[in-house]
Amino acid sequence: MSELLDEISQQPALLLGLRKYYTSPGAIPVKALRKLVRRWPPTVVFTGMGSSLFAACPAQAYLTEHGVRAVVWETAELVHHHLKFLGADTLLVVVSRSGQTAEVVRLLKSLPAKARVLAVTNVEASPLSKCANLLLPMMAGPQATVATKTYTCSVAVLMYLAFAIAGKPTGPLTQELMFAADAEEKILERREELMPPIVEFFGRPPYVALMSRGADLATAYQGALMLKEVARLAAEPISAAQFRHGPIEIVDPSHRYILFARQGKTARLLLKLADDIRNSGGRVLLFTDLPFDNLTNVRLIRLEHVRLGMGTLVDNVYMQLLAHDTALHAGFVPGKFKIAENVTREE
Repeated sequence: MSELLDEISQQPALLLGLRKYYTSPGAIPVKALRKLVRRWPPTVVFTGMGSSLFAACPAQAYLTEHGVRAVVWETAELVHHHLKFLGADTLLVVVSRSGQTAEVVRLLKSLPAKARVLAVTNVEASPLSKCANLLLPMMAGPQATVATKTYTCSVAVLMYLAFAIAGKPTGPLTQELMFAADAEEKILERREELMPPIVEFFGRPPYVALMSRGADLATAYQGALMLKEVARLAAEPISAAQFRHGPIEIVDPSHRYILFARQGKTARLLLKLADDIRNSGGRVLLFTDLPFDNLTNVRLIRLEHVRLGMGTLVDNVYMQLLAHDTALHAGFVPGKFKIAENVTREE
């Protein structure tokens, strides 16, 4: 088993352990959380780079659905161009696996002394942890390769935070996390049966577009990152709505189009896009928990229904395995960087 595959396989158990920790009293101290800002509910700014950024999409979607203002902002852009957006009523949530990437360190140095920071990190001795006013641990354990389990744990921690901010009981979230962990386990147990036909259909295309809408955009962004980092493919994450505004012109049989269409407000629109791409000769990998009958040019992956935007935890296991197996077929060591580093120390 490769090191990357070993880390992928750890995710179900890590989710269950994290669930146990964050359902214990005081894991997220609400009184201390409220003291970080002048007004409640606050304007929530989630910031990070790469996987740490993408992991915030489901939490943002949940908060805005419940009337809480929330944005997801790349740290590099926030620190250089938008720092004055932060105010006394802003809850700044900084997400970083290492807690010491170049952008995070610069942000910490650039914040005014009165600024308050809530940190979500996997390294409790990091600069981010030391500067934070409140720390929520990722609890992902050592991550030696690309972000797999740290992404999974970040998604879950940020959702527990979102529930705390919205003042909602965590029972429904805990139930979905347990369901997601079970679904992950089933995929991993059936990997040798499930993945070969997906890998064969996928091939090694010159271009891949990954698309979804809402909370599941997290899956498109993170999945594209996996394909770039691990399989070294030209993979572009894009909103399915934006794809119709011009990019649909590039549809070509040599490309692959990966769509994540889970039940929700825009699921039918996603299925319609998959059908239109298929009719135009594009080859579609379609991940859905809804019926879809016309399979010409389509490889259908039927999903179990997962609520609250937590489908990304399951769907990204498929993307991690696809990137891993595609890398193996191309002769790469899955998860081993050639140019980048595990901790980006240079802007």
